[in-house]
Amino acid sequence: MNEETGTSNNDACGQPVVLVVEDSVLVAMAIEDALNERGLQVIVAATLAAAEQMVERSAPDLALLDLQLPDGLSLDLACRLRDAGCTVAITSGLDSGAVPDSHRFAVQFRKPTSPDLLADWAVASLQGDLLERTPRKTTTIPSCSRSGTG
Repeated sequence: MNEETGTSNNDACGQPVVLVVEDSVLVAMAIEDALNERGLQVIVAATLAAAEQMVERSAPDLALLDLQLPDGLSLDLACRLRDAGCTVAITSGLDSGAVPDSHRFAVQFRKPTSPDLLADWAVASLQGDLLERTPRKTTTIPSCSRSGTG
């Protein structure tokens, strides 16, 4: 992942984009690998400032945000992403009260969390979002118009 350009090693056009904001390089790499293995395009940022720049260029479909970053908390970013239609999860090593009630829209994972668990959640969430956006065919069942049947 090139943090300066916001590009990923996975150039699969049309694939959902997942933003991973994590200040631990090893954790970020493990999450990125798990997401790539599932066919997702990944952009990674280690700071809020880098994440903000990436989001300005291209809105992700889903975001995995570390709560505490070197340049602040990711709560405001979580709200902006949610308002833009992005599915959001927040990871934190702090107690469950660290994320305020106003951010219950975000799925919360307590650190340490398995990268595979995060990736599986991301895939399931994206599939659910796709199903919600796909128009469903309606099937019309002809009714019996003859009287006296039934």
